Amino acid sequence: MAEMFKQCELVKPVEDGVCRMISWIPAKIAVPELRVRLKDSESGEWTEDWTVLNVTEPAVPAKLLERQSRDYLRTRDASDV
Repeated sequence: MAEMFKQCELVKPVEDGVCRMISWIPAKIAVPELRVRLKDSESGEWTEDWTVLNVTEPAVPAKLLERQSRDYLRTRDASDV
């Protein structure tokens, strides 16, 4: 079965307060109050101490997310005059 993802609000303590982000993470770790370690998709580095604050439903297959993340390329081609 394909890996499933859920959209979550994550928080992390930083020097000046709290850093917040919304991200799609694997459904198996998308549990409120769970502290998770995430890999940055751009740098490839792991970041520690993120806490899952809120989780949305339903879970979405990875293939669908990949297709949607590239959808702007087709939209751009269609909108350029």
